[in-house]
Amino acid sequence: DTLDLDYYVLSYNLEKAKKHFKQVKPMMNCFENYFGKYPFWEDGYSLVETSYLGMEHQSAIAYGNNFLPGYNGNTSHIDNLSFDFIIVHESGHEWWGNSITTNDIADMWVHEGFCTYAEVLYVECVYGYNSMLSYVNNQRRSVLNDKPVIGPYHVNVTGSNDMYYKGSLMLHTIRSIVNNDSIWFNIIKGVATDFKYNNVDGNDIINYINLNTEKDLSLVFKQYLESKDIPEFQYKIEKQGMSYTLLFRWNAIDGFDMPLLISKGGDDFWIYPDNKWQEIEIGSFDIYDFNI
Repeated sequence: DTLDLDYYVLSYNLEKAKKHFKQVKPMMNCFENYFGKYPFWEDGYSLVETSYLGMEHQSAIAYGNNFLPGYNGNTSHIDNLSFDFIIVHESGHEWWGNSITTNDIADMWVHEGFCTYAEVLYVECVYGYNSMLSYVNNQRRSVLNDKPVIGPYHVNVTGSNDMYYKGSLMLHTIRSIVNNDSIWFNIIKGVATDFKYNNVDGNDIINYINLNTEKDLSLVFKQYLESKDIPEFQYKIEKQGMSYTLLFRWNAIDGFDMPLLISKGGDDFWIYPDNKWQEIEIGSFDIYDFNI
């Protein structure tokens, strides 16, 4: 009933490591809350000091972040918070990549997108919801939109490194679409536990999320994983007398229909744009109180 936590460090770093590695237990509590029990209980969990930055070896994570916060001391990478990026990210791979592994590295967004999103959930768990929002938005600056996230299948080639940050942002976007955290967190834990110790295809994960949200999010996944371009929401507001009309559409892949939440003066409502121009009457309000 006890998980062994073992740390292997060079002798002259022992006291520094004893203090620095105290962040492991709260991290493990957060991850087990979101993703279920640590998947390699009998093997235990280890951090092993190495001469390189880090790697997610199953139950023996290579650690070389020099006992610094952020990414080798770069805290802008973690939105100027104070945790050790290598510990948190590489530990997330125990669930995403080591327990659940894709059949083809073209689908490595399952490893890296979910693991990078694990950082987001860790921040929410430790620092709170508003810090989480700031953290996930900070990830946007690392998105390149250079090529599709999914690589070509059957030729041992990955897609874009956007699998990390764009993958994480995509998952956070889907959380917003689901608009029910109880359902969303049950799905995240369900993916981690129902596919535990399994090799999967990306479509297995997409179909699972579609089934459990009772929404067809296939085109959302297709847009963010198979196209290098981000969707553009186009809209205009026209005044007619004392009221306003909202005209809108998506400039995106064919059929893309991701809903958006609109706020006008504290009145929130969903719209359902697709590729064709639509219009709705939205009454009178202060135009400066309009937000998407």
